[in-house]
Amino acid sequence: MMLCGSLLDCLFSCSRPVADKELALALQLAEGNRGELEAVLDHYKGDTLKYEAARFLIRNMPYHYAQKDYYLSPEGDEYRPDIAAFADKEAMQRHCDSLVRNGYRLMHENLYDVLSLDSAFLVRNIDLAFEAWQKPWAKEVPFDIFCRYILPYRAQTEEVSDLREKLMRRFLPLLDSADVRTPLEACTVLNDRLKEVMRYRDPGFTLYPTLEETYRAGFSACEGLCNLGTCIMRAVGIPVAVDVTLWPKMDLGHSWCAVWDNGRFHSFGPGEEQPGIHAEMLSLKRYRRPAKVYRRRFTPTHYGRQEVGNGKTWLDSPLLEDVTNEYLDKTTTIHVPVSDKKGFKAHPYTKVYLCIYNNNKWRPLAIGNCSEEGVATFEDVVGDNIFIVARNTADGWQYVSAPF
Repeated sequence: MMLCGSLLDCLFSCSRPVADKELALALQLAEGNRGELEAVLDHYKGDTLKYEAARFLIRNMPYHYAQKDYYLSPEGDEYRPDIAAFADKEAMQRHCDSLVRNGYRLMHENLYDVLSLDSAFLVRNIDLAFEAWQKPWAKEVPFDIFCRYILPYRAQTEEVSDLREKLMRRFLPLLDSADVRTPLEACTVLNDRLKEVMRYRDPGFTLYPTLEETYRAGFSACEGLCNLGTCIMRAVGIPVAVDVTLWPKMDLGHSWCAVWDNGRFHSFGPGEEQPGIHAEMLSLKRYRRPAKVYRRRFTPTHYGRQEVGNGKTWLDSPLLEDVTNEYLDKTTTIHVPVSDKKGFKAHPYTKVYLCIYNNNKWRPLAIGNCSEEGVATFEDVVGDNIFIVARNTADGWQYVSAPF
């Protein structure tokens, strides 16, 4: 699938200065891993589209990392329980409690892609993605959509995996025999099969799920199912992303997938509700109606390195895109007068957060700004919920409105 030079110029010339700057920054941030990333670029110098795909991955890598979670034994050995070895989450929780009693420590590491991914992994991922892109249901997917939702090697913050080729070889024959012609048709057929591959079950521990353990065990909580479902869909050339929310009428949150087809996304539960049915289920059951929905992106909504931490919240990640308006429930703009409680006086563009009460505390759900008149504005919110407005300070959350 090669394009002529003039068409490629049209595709890339407008964004080239920004792309070049971000690519140079990524190579700089790679430090000792820079040679691996440059080897990928050198490998594709003679293939225009694959070279652009390699540039795309590398310039966005500084925004991504893997969550590596494990228990560290008193002797210094890493240990991760096998979720398939326990009958239920209570058994897993008892096992984890026993580990702590015996001196094991729960460890969390962030492995940054730009510092850790090697050229062999990236070349293999790019080649497999382009192979899947040739399929009838994928070949009309535009290059920018391919780069954002088929090419990426991760869905969220799972550890990177070499499962892509195995999944591709397993599930491509299913779609080839089904004679599907669009990403939506392919997603619907494949998602029906995924009901036999994985199911929802809370494993009962707080370690971030890996693709391998979810695939091997055949179950996970929603985040693990989404990560594996996204990996399977992308492996066969179906453009898919992960959407997330915090429940306004239940505890904790939820994630699911969305497939791109002909310019729009269709939500579905991997191995569960099909596209079309899934969005209706969210809307028909009052307690499941999300007040906000965000899509996980591989590209940031704006460039300029930002991370969660140092007083920031999960909402401050540049990899989140507000897609609430893509769902069925009508949204509204909320205007809330905020007080000068504890000396707070609103200034133009002061960042404030719309919070919902979830799991015994107020949790941020949307970001807004204040006007000169001291009014906080939040756009595209589904109402019929209880909210409060807060700002995030060095001393913690400061509530600047009454619940409403």
